[in-house]
Amino acid sequence: MKKYLVLTLLALLLLSGCTPKERPVENNADPLVIGVFEPLSGLYGETGKETMRGISLAHTMRSRAIGKPVELAVYNTKSQSFESANAVSTLTDRGAIGLIGTFGSDSMRLAKPVIRAARVPTVTGSTSPDLKDAYWITQISISDDEQAKAMASFADKHLHLKDIAIMIDAETRYGSELAYTFEHYVPDYVNIYKVYYHTGESRFHNEIDRLKKLPVDGVYCPGDGAASAYLVRAIRDAYPDIPVMGADRWENPSFKSVGEDAVEGVYYTAHYARYETFNLASDTFLELYRKKYGSEPTSYAAIGYDAYNLLLEAVVKTGSEDPKVVARYLRHLDSFDGALGISKRFTSRSVPVLKQQGSRGTYVGSVEVER
Repeated sequence: MKKYLVLTLLALLLLSGCTPKERPVENNADPLVIGVFEPLSGLYGETGKETMRGISLAHTMRSRAIGKPVELAVYNTKSQSFESANAVSTLTDRGAIGLIGTFGSDSMRLAKPVIRAARVPTVTGSTSPDLKDAYWITQISISDDEQAKAMASFADKHLHLKDIAIMIDAETRYGSELAYTFEHYVPDYVNIYKVYYHTGESRFHNEIDRLKKLPVDGVYCPGDGAASAYLVRAIRDAYPDIPVMGADRWENPSFKSVGEDAVEGVYYTAHYARYETFNLASDTFLELYRKKYGSEPTSYAAIGYDAYNLLLEAVVKTGSEDPKVVARYLRHLDSFDGALGISKRFTSRSVPVLKQQGSRGTYVGSVEVER
């Protein structure tokens, strides 16, 4: 108990940026509104809900800043990409001084011009590389490019693969971007074979027949959790022993619940390694999450937790709720020691690689990649 209290107090100081000079609490002050747009229902609801858990945890721990209460305004995008643009308009109309944006690549692509027009600082867990240079958007997750680079290095240096099949969901930008980068970052002596499939398939007879004609010793098939689980089951029926690799959406519970024993032992990149803590803030987040929810956090919870704390840190450090001032602070921030263990933001990232064992991913190691 003593360890838990010490970790909590220290982490709050680190994450909030509190100092003895912080503005005293004002009675009846207008609240600072933080807008959140996430899919809390529909196909991606499990990920949105987990992100919301992290946000709610951070809000519970710190619900005031610069003498004002902090209010969360939440917009459920219902797993519809176009709703993200509507969410930005609605939340800024409600007076949000900053936003926490969804993880979806297509969703953030549609929200991006609205965020720019509204001139509202937005912290997002989206992995899309298109957001890297957006002034009003701060990306705290590990991008698709960074994940693919890390897995390409892992496949070569740790798994020693020479003939890799990349199985690509032809209908999603997420999987296509990961596949493209992976193909271009494996060494020249590694042979790459591409097999395409379509979202909604569950048996993959044609794709597996194609795969059987190839001399493969490994498969890279990043995609959404449930869809990838069906694919991995089909791959395992044909190739029970070769390494199978994916990306961050495999951390969703549906990947294991659908894939069952077939997904045991697969490798995937993630944003947060729950058992290999990077700093005091990461360790404290794990303790707080377990206490509040009675379960283990995913990367998405860590992203939500960090996104909220990062916005609050910007407000406190600048002493301002002006969106332009907050955005300027976030744009020039070089590092943030949150649950994700982010550092060296503009130069390199350390990408965790997990291996599915039982109901969760076990930390295997990290791969340092240039941004």
